[in-house]
Amino acid sequence: MTSATPDRELLQQLANIPEVALSGFSVREGLSGTGVTVMKGRNYFGSWRAVDRQLVWVPANLTEPGHIVETVDEAVRHTLLLILKSIETTRTKPPRSMAS
Repeated sequence: MTSATPDRELLQQLANIPEVALSGFSVREGLSGTGVTVMKGRNYFGSWRAVDRQLVWVPANLTEPGHIVETVDEAVRHTLLLILKSIETTRTKPPRSMAS
Protein backbone atom coordinates (compact mmCIF):
# COMPACT_ATOMS: atom_id res chain seq x y z
CA MET A 1 0.00 0.00 0.00
CA THR A 2 1.43 3.37 -0.98
CA SER A 3 0.61 6.51 0.91
CA ALA A 4 -0.39 9.76 -0.78
CA THR A 5 2.32 12.30 -1.44
CA PRO A 6 2.22 15.38 0.82
CA ASP A 7 0.93 17.63 -1.96
CA ARG A 8 -1.86 15.19 -2.87
CA GLU A 9 -2.82 14.87 0.79
CA LEU A 10 -2.80 18.65 1.15
CA LEU A 11 -5.00 19.05 -1.93
CA GLN A 12 -7.49 16.53 -0.57
CA GLN A 13 -7.62 18.12 2.87
CA LEU A 14 -8.08 21.67 1.55
CA ALA A 15 -10.73 20.52 -0.95
CA ASN A 16 -12.68 18.96 1.94
CA ILE A 17 -12.94 22.25 3.86
CA PRO A 18 -16.18 23.94 2.69
CA GLU A 19 -15.09 27.34 4.01
CA VAL A 20 -12.33 27.50 1.40
CA ALA A 21 -14.87 27.58 -1.44
CA LEU A 22 -17.36 29.64 0.55
CA SER A 23 -14.74 32.36 0.95
CA GLY A 24 -14.18 32.58 -2.81
CA PHE A 25 -11.06 30.42 -2.99
CA SER A 26 -10.42 27.12 -4.71
CA VAL A 27 -7.65 24.55 -4.81
CA ARG A 28 -6.52 22.33 -7.64
CA GLU A 29 -3.62 20.24 -8.74
CA GLY A 30 -0.68 22.23 -10.05
CA LEU A 31 -0.33 22.66 -13.80
CA SER A 32 2.61 20.27 -13.94
CA GLY A 33 0.56 17.55 -12.24
CA THR A 34 2.22 18.10 -8.89
CA GLY A 35 1.77 20.61 -6.13
CA VAL A 36 -1.34 22.49 -5.08
CA THR A 37 -2.49 25.69 -6.75
CA VAL A 38 -4.64 28.05 -4.68
CA MET A 39 -6.91 30.42 -6.58
CA LYS A 40 -8.74 33.49 -5.29
CA GLY A 41 -11.69 33.65 -7.61
CA ARG A 42 -10.12 33.44 -11.05
CA ASN A 43 -6.76 34.83 -9.89
CA TYR A 44 -3.68 32.88 -8.89
CA PHE A 45 -3.14 33.26 -5.12
CA GLY A 46 -0.15 30.97 -4.60
CA SER A 47 0.99 27.37 -4.61
CA TRP A 48 2.46 24.62 -2.50
CA ARG A 49 5.24 22.36 -3.76
CA ALA A 50 6.62 19.25 -2.11
CA VAL A 51 10.40 19.50 -1.83
CA ASP A 52 12.04 16.51 -0.21
CA ARG A 53 10.04 16.05 3.01
CA GLN A 54 8.81 19.62 3.23
CA LEU A 55 6.04 21.70 1.67
CA VAL A 56 7.03 25.10 0.28
CA TRP A 57 4.51 27.95 -0.16
CA VAL A 58 5.16 30.35 -3.05
CA PRO A 59 2.76 33.34 -2.97
CA ALA A 60 1.50 34.99 -6.15
CA ASN A 61 2.93 38.29 -4.92
CA LEU A 62 6.63 37.50 -4.90
CA THR A 63 7.33 40.49 -2.65
CA GLU A 64 5.63 38.53 0.15
CA PRO A 65 7.65 35.91 1.97
CA GLY A 66 7.37 32.24 1.11
CA HIS A 67 6.86 29.68 3.83
CA ILE A 68 8.25 26.20 4.51
CA VAL A 69 6.48 23.62 6.68
CA GLU A 70 7.22 20.08 7.71
CA THR A 71 3.69 18.61 7.73
CA VAL A 72 0.48 18.69 5.75
CA ASP A 73 -1.38 19.91 8.85
CA GLU A 74 0.94 22.91 9.06
CA ALA A 75 0.35 23.64 5.37
CA VAL A 76 -3.43 23.46 5.85
CA ARG A 77 -3.19 25.81 8.82
CA HIS A 78 -0.97 28.27 6.97
CA THR A 79 -3.25 28.25 3.91
CA LEU A 80 -6.31 28.94 6.05
CA LEU A 81 -4.51 31.79 7.81
CA LEU A 82 -3.58 33.32 4.44
CA ILE A 83 -7.19 33.04 3.28
CA LEU A 84 -8.45 34.70 6.47
CA LYS A 85 -5.85 37.46 6.14
CA SER A 86 -6.91 38.06 2.54
CA ILE A 87 -10.58 38.25 3.53
CA GLU A 88 -9.77 40.62 6.39
CA THR A 89 -7.68 42.85 4.12
CA THR A 90 -10.44 42.94 1.51
CA ARG A 91 -13.07 43.83 4.11
CA THR A 92 -11.03 46.59 5.75
CA LYS A 93 -10.03 48.40 2.56
CA PRO A 94 -11.95 51.66 2.23
CA PRO A 95 -14.03 51.88 -0.92
CA ARG A 96 -12.37 53.69 -3.79
CA SER A 97 -13.87 57.06 -4.51
CA MET A 98 -15.20 57.60 -7.98
CA ALA A 99 -13.47 60.46 -9.80
CA SER A 100 -15.85 62.65 -11.79
